[in-house]
Amino acid sequence: MGISFSGMNNIGANQMITSCNNGEPNWLYIPTKGKSNKTQQEFVVEIKELAQKAATATSKGESEYISKQVLRLRTEYISEVSPDRKLLYQQAKSSMKKHSQSVGNGQGVGELTLLDFLNKSEQGNSLANKGTALAGGGILTHTILTTGGYGVEINCQGAKVLINQGNGWGYEMTSSELARKDEFYSIYWNEYEAVKKGESSLIELPDYLEEKPSLDIRA
Repeated sequence: MGISFSGMNNIGANQMITSCNNGEPNWLYIPTKGKSNKTQQEFVVEIKELAQKAATATSKGESEYISKQVLRLRTEYISEVSPDRKLLYQQAKSSMKKHSQSVGNGQGVGELTLLDFLNKSEQGNSLANKGTALAGGGILTHTILTTGGYGVEINCQGAKVLINQGNGWGYEMTSSELARKDEFYSIYWNEYEAVKKGESSLIELPDYLEEKPSLDIRA
């Protein structure tokens, strides 16, 4: 399955976009329950190792490679307190599949993405802004995009835990995830700065790694 790293950008409402080439969410970079069984000690060791590698990187290419590893590890770390986004996505897709079948569009829909199901459903305002309760505790809502078709929001624990407005999958973090993210970067940057101490220059990090308010939507 291809990964569209070019889609990992901060756009629109400051959401981090991370999708696979087939239109599905890229779970390598989207936190979801049950993603890892590492202990806290194992996490800390891996975070510090990556910080050490980043601090001693000698080229932009090496730095960017390490950055992607950091993002994957950050996703695992945050997932310890995440809602089950993957389950919510599958439940939303199942709900839309049933809707598609009920309106006579059930032929060959087994491999469609959630957005495909929406756009194969009856047109007009029939789905816009309507909420569908999901068994996992979330609410699926749809909006009509100005560019045509539908957008998707799955709300859970007071946050839009999955979002797609036609430009890829993004997410908001819950309050627990935000605290976990801050903890991750505290470990990472403390180690990074300890290694860099005494050196005069730093390799510029990619925008999607640097800790900025625009990286993730706050719930």
